[in-house]
Amino acid sequence: MQYYRVLHLDDLHLGQGHRIDLDGHAILLTKLAGTPLAIDDACPRDGASLSAGRIEELPDDGTEAQVGFVTCASDGVRISLHDGSVDGSADERVPVYATRLTADSWVEVEVPGPGA
Repeated sequence: MQYYRVLHLDDLHLGQGHRIDLDGHAILLTKLAGTPLAIDDACPRDGASLSAGRIEELPDDGTEAQVGFVTCASDGVRISLHDGSVDGSADERVPVYATRLTADSWVEVEVPGPGA
């Protein structure tokens, strides 16, 4: 696994998805509640790019942390930006990638090596 510097946090806008390609992985990168999140950019149902989908954040109702989703523009499947679950299923998930911020607010994404 390796971290790659991809974008400055100021270049990520709330509710906007960015497609990035790292080491053979197409990744959707977005920011919710000031935190960068990264998941696989392919819809598990039809392969469409999720970065073209609608990103939404559900408000904190006091019982759990805020939850963010991307809705595939092609088939309407809703995928958690936090754990990759598809339409709330515990069995169907897309890969989620760890992110971190550098001291100077650059977003870094961790991806497996080529072919992994």
